[in-house]
Amino acid sequence: MLNSPSQKKTYNLLRFIVPLLFSVPIYTIGTTVFKQPEIYWMISALLFIIFWIIYYPKQFRKTIKKQTKKLLLEGDNSSFFGKKTMIIDENNLKVISADSTEVISLKSIKFVKVYDDMILIYLSAVTAQIIPTRYLNENSKRYLLKILSIN
Repeated sequence: MLNSPSQKKTYNLLRFIVPLLFSVPIYTIGTTVFKQPEIYWMISALLFIIFWIIYYPKQFRKTIKKQTKKLLLEGDNSSFFGKKTMIIDENNLKVISADSTEVISLKSIKFVKVYDDMILIYLSAVTAQIIPTRYLNENSKRYLLKILSIN
């Protein structure tokens, strides 16, 4: 989610703009309806903004995790999980599972991210092929990255 420009925009909007928008009614209601000192409600609104900005990332991750779990429990997800075989030639990346075969042009790869435990081959901002590196030795990993033109 954090690799998608549209999702980053939504995340930042919810993290920074929403608390600013809600702090105005907090201040206004406190000073006009309750007729209490402005400084008290200014501090309350400011604390609300700070709390929201600090707490929102954790809440966002929890929400995404919960939604993902719900989606995974809804139906057959065998195409996402299970043993797969990847064959890479000069032009294509072929992913073979028990149910299907997917052929992807190497030209359609958007970018590749390399981590200690995996290599992610992004086909779009939110779709990637995951290669666990625990099955690769250093030579195989270097060769794979060379083929993917990421060295």
